[in-house]
Amino acid sequence: MASVFRTGVTVLFSAVFLAACTTSPAPRAAPGTAAWAPWPSALHDARHSGASTSDGPTTGRVRWRRKLEGAVTPGPVVGADGTIYAASNGGVLHALDPADGRDRWTYDSGTTDGGDLSISPLLLPGGTVLFPAGAQLVALSPTGRKLWTAKLPGRATSPVTTTGDRVYVGDVTGAVTALEPTGRVVWQLKTGENSYGSVVTDGKGRLYTTADNALVAIDDKGSSSAIAWRADPHDDLVEVSAGLAPDGTALLGTNGHDEWAYRPDGSPRWHAPRVITYSSPAVTATGLAYVADHSGTVHVFDVGAGRETGTFGRVGAQIWSSTVVDRAYRLYFGGQNGHAYGFGADGTRLFDVDLGGPVDSYPALTADGALVIGSRDGFLTTIG
Repeated sequence: MASVFRTGVTVLFSAVFLAACTTSPAPRAAPGTAAWAPWPSALHDARHSGASTSDGPTTGRVRWRRKLEGAVTPGPVVGADGTIYAASNGGVLHALDPADGRDRWTYDSGTTDGGDLSISPLLLPGGTVLFPAGAQLVALSPTGRKLWTAKLPGRATSPVTTTGDRVYVGDVTGAVTALEPTGRVVWQLKTGENSYGSVVTDGKGRLYTTADNALVAIDDKGSSSAIAWRADPHDDLVEVSAGLAPDGTALLGTNGHDEWAYRPDGSPRWHAPRVITYSSPAVTATGLAYVADHSGTVHVFDVGAGRETGTFGRVGAQIWSSTVVDRAYRLYFGGQNGHAYGFGADGTRLFDVDLGGPVDSYPALTADGALVIGSRDGFLTTIG
């Protein structure tokens, strides 16, 4: 049975900080833009900015921890009223009270998964929750009532939308599906044989996904779609989502040795060294890309200049979780050592909290300054 417990204590920091951080001064402009909810989708929005318009935590104080039915690999999202929506590999979606982590309602999809692919629900502007549950997308009302189900060719990744009028969702078979908010399928396109990435888009008719070893650009033509181009840097398998900068540059992370950037026409823009990554890039509204890798380092790239402007870490463990930033460019992520980290924009370590299990789940930030992060031992934790 699930359990809840609260604590007002601050978790002790690790005794050793393994490496120094180097960063350039943060931009004056905010890293993120406001949406209809504090954190409505994976990595906050359809571009995967990973950026909040609110302040995040500055200490390691744990508000509460909640034990779910399985590994908390799916990433949480946060609704307009503060409700936290989180699922586990046990296939149950929880709508949680942000004050104490207790259930407001639950929905059991009847599907289970033992994988480490982080997949988040999507909150539409009107409050409808789109829950990826196996090879289907389930729409739930704000009170948890099932509205409709759309079947997909394979296990769904995180759905995205820019305005709520059209939803895009990829799946592990390499298909991308466009739906109306009523659940009607508008079009479906095969992009490859395998995909572990979610779609990214700026809502202007172009979207990107990852399939096999490549970045795939898709044009939404209204009632149909077409592949615009496919870019394969021949840098090993791709197991993460793409990132999309405000200037249209698309980022590709691979299991190889570089991070790759492409112009909207498919031509290479730049590439930069880093270690194998299982972490999807987060690209702020100011064009900074945060890329975590297996060395335990977060690299910060200026997308426009095509250069690395700083690093955070190393933290002594591989980083599979994506990174998120608050409005002051504070940085948060989890490690495979089971720790959650917070850093100031200048590289100062704010906290190091032992969660008890490896972090695969992509975190979220609430409007009132909490980091919400899941771990493989089945706990969802809020810090702040």
